[in-house]
Amino acid sequence: MKNCITKLLPVLLLLETCVPIPVPAQTDSQIKAIMTVVGASTEEELDEQEVEGFMHYISHPLEINLAGRRLLLSSGLLSRYQVASLEDYRSRNGDVLSFTELAAVEGFSPEYVSALKHFVSLRSNSPPGALSGESSRSSQELLAMAGIRGGDFRYGTKYKFLAGDKAGLSAALKGPGISWSMDAFLNGRKYPGTVVIGDYNLRFGQGLALWSGLSLTGFSSSSSFSRRPTGLSPSYSWSGTGTHRGIAADASFGRWTVTAFMSLPGLRNICEGKDDSVKILPGASVSWYGHSGQVSLTAYGVRERGKLSSDFRWNRKGRDYFGEAAYDFHGKGLGAVAGVSVPVGEDWRISSVIRRYPSGFDPEYSGAVKSWTKNSDEKGIALGVERYGMQMTADLAVKDSDSSRRQCKLFLKFPFQLSSSTLMTFRITERYRPYEEYLKYRTGARIDVDWCGTGISARYGESEGEAWKARFRLEGLLCRSLAGLTYVELGRKASGYSAYLRGTVFFVDNWDDRIYSYERDAPGSFNVPAYYGRGYSLSAVGGGRLRFGNKKVKTLKAYFRVSTVRYPFMSEPKPARMEAKVQVMFTL
Repeated sequence: MKNCITKLLPVLLLLETCVPIPVPAQTDSQIKAIMTVVGASTEEELDEQEVEGFMHYISHPLEINLAGRRLLLSSGLLSRYQVASLEDYRSRNGDVLSFTELAAVEGFSPEYVSALKHFVSLRSNSPPGALSGESSRSSQELLAMAGIRGGDFRYGTKYKFLAGDKAGLSAALKGPGISWSMDAFLNGRKYPGTVVIGDYNLRFGQGLALWSGLSLTGFSSSSSFSRRPTGLSPSYSWSGTGTHRGIAADASFGRWTVTAFMSLPGLRNICEGKDDSVKILPGASVSWYGHSGQVSLTAYGVRERGKLSSDFRWNRKGRDYFGEAAYDFHGKGLGAVAGVSVPVGEDWRISSVIRRYPSGFDPEYSGAVKSWTKNSDEKGIALGVERYGMQMTADLAVKDSDSSRRQCKLFLKFPFQLSSSTLMTFRITERYRPYEEYLKYRTGARIDVDWCGTGISARYGESEGEAWKARFRLEGLLCRSLAGLTYVELGRKASGYSAYLRGTVFFVDNWDDRIYSYERDAPGSFNVPAYYGRGYSLSAVGGGRLRFGNKKVKTLKAYFRVSTVRYPFMSEPKPARMEAKVQVMFTL
């Protein structure tokens, strides 16, 4: 521990001298908003890179009145239908000047707008009833992080420069196993198009052929039944893991968008000093989209390795129809996925999806909906019902190569509004595999009780403003044996700072029964440890913000996290683990 303090002392001294007031850490409302956009039912279903991408828009909100179509689409916050509907509304009524007005635009529900508030800005440079031009406002951001986990010293730094939506540059470095990421992009104005060099994301169709980034392995809310394609977009990631490294470009011609890329698999490993060889992976996509939908054709690969896919998405009066079929040249198999999501009455929504991925179907670069961990050797059907915060889904799947290997997943989430400031949420999950001898059933039950001093609701989440907060969780899991976890968290969220304390007790005797539990962290980081053994953990996390400057506003933010996990309740001793982290972010 003395070693840890010695390594962290320079960073702590920097914070002491530069930050007279403490900055806000990850909030529950932000994480809930990310879950709403991607379709996750719990924090544990998210991943670090996806959270990092959305945190970019929390610190740099997407200005939907000033951003061009390309930026609106590549953000991942809006579907093509929502973008087209927003453009049509603005052409007739001018800029959107309130979130109440945005909720009245076709394709935007009040619940979704409530989530979007965290990521978008309604800034306008025109009078009411008129359209604004595209923004050219520049920003810079520098982030540094240092921490100790066990005996390992971890560090990282990231720089980002954005010239509105015209151009941008970002670079990141993370250790101790050195990994780095870099990307630069340029958007055309006279001839709409984008060029990206470095690390970039490719997300087309329903993800059956080409998808980089988060891909859920379960069905919960209506958003989890389909994918929201964003095409080509820069990475902005700490390490670029899961993205493509190379060069890519797209261009728009009216309603058509053409994308071409040259990815270099293996280059990332070589750049980080690992043994590998550089391969060449070219590809292209052609998309047409109108007010109510889009159709795309995508192909990539060399020689016999690659895929060709066709996809569609159509939305009419809240009804969403989507699908994709892809042929794998190597496995010589045809995979397909199709679904629908429709409103029933004013409050209900029903979603369904069917899929079949042959046993020889190559799962690499795929991210379509699935029940197992890969887009291969699977066929199944899922059905979901949703109303406000209540969700029920059922998923039946079977291995394509062996019909005896079947699986059924059930999910139920039900919130109870105990008072205007207290919300209780029940979650029940069941996974049944009749072919498993010891792990046939995996039954989980969880109760969350959230209290927020300014108010909280099942439909819209926490109310804005400074507040004291508390959360209690009780979770049980029955698989190989009985496992359990419970924690209590208390905190304070204010406009310039936030701080949280958490205490957790757990008993998990088998690794197959491990329980994943999200832990609050600094923005851009994401922490979901697997609890195994018998013991307890304590953690404290918080941060603050300092604004200064005259004509140009500068912001200095600092975050900290300290935690310990100990195992005093085990018959065989297990070493304790400790972690300390500080993170500094400077924005201009």
